[in-house]
Amino acid sequence: MSNPANLMTWDGAVNLRDLGGLPLEDGTTTTAGQVWRSGAPDPITSTGWAEAVEAGLTTVVDLRNPAEVKLARDLLPGAARPTGIITRNTPTEDPGDPHFQAACGPWLDHPRSYAPTTAMYPHLVGAAFRALADAPGPVLVHCSAGRDRTGMITAMLLSLTGVEHEAIATDYEQAFRGTSHRGGGVAYDVERGAWVQHPGETWTARQMDGRVRERRAALLDWLAELDVVAYLRYVGLDEARVRRLRERLR
Repeated sequence: MSNPANLMTWDGAVNLRDLGGLPLEDGTTTTAGQVWRSGAPDPITSTGWAEAVEAGLTTVVDLRNPAEVKLARDLLPGAARPTGIITRNTPTEDPGDPHFQAACGPWLDHPRSYAPTTAMYPHLVGAAFRALADAPGPVLVHCSAGRDRTGMITAMLLSLTGVEHEAIATDYEQAFRGTSHRGGGVAYDVERGAWVQHPGETWTARQMDGRVRERRAALLDWLAELDVVAYLRYVGLDEARVRRLRERLR
């Protein structure tokens, strides 16, 4: 499944995708230029931020943890963001929590982590969705690689919007493949209990295909059991916010 809206980029952006152009269950498609997903935006240049503003970006929802943000900025001080862009830091997990490490440590880059994360941290996941709902205009959602924390939040948003599950899985797959040859960055070392500089990783096409197959299956199983509206109500979002989230990509 190809999404032409995803061909755009901002200078320096990593694994950037527009969530427009995805098929809805009613036969229409999601609106382009309303929600983007990406890896950490630290490499975006001044030119790239200007392009983001021109595209209409108003808000950045950063799903990284504070220690991760600090380390990333120390490693790669980024260009100054335009003053008109709001940044909301809303981490979705506590990597230092031993319960999180036990449940999700082996699955930090896998949709198998989504169910335990949403169960353990409803207050954190709810804060991320409140930031999305309250944004005054188009939004960028990101974590570090733009793969799994971002994938979890955007999959829930797309499901709420009414995007076909196979299309959600394809969007995840394309973002996952976008990290197949990523260079060094920041990653959480479960054994050391700290965010560390990641040396980078390279997978063969066969390895990538195998990873994609099992992750697609896990994501589709999770989506089949997910009631996003019920979850958002459970984490405290009012009906007006749920409605704004549902309509953001329509």
